[in-house]
Amino acid sequence: MAACESGLNPSAVNPAGYHGLFQFSTGTWASQGYGSIYDPIAQARTAARMLAAGGAGAWPNCA
Repeated sequence: MAACESGLNPSAVNPAGYHGLFQFSTGTWASQGYGSIYDPIAQARTAARMLAAGGAGAWPNCA
């Protein structure tokens, strides 16, 4: 999913307001993430936690 969302670029920014490897919005990051939105480890752990909880819908174009 990171390859689909950002081309594996941890510094990726989408003009629509999404950031990092997994292209989290700042709102989702504030409620689900921790630390820097550009930290690839934090992004991967947050994405894995969301996916395990059934949150694949957060990535409709890649999941």
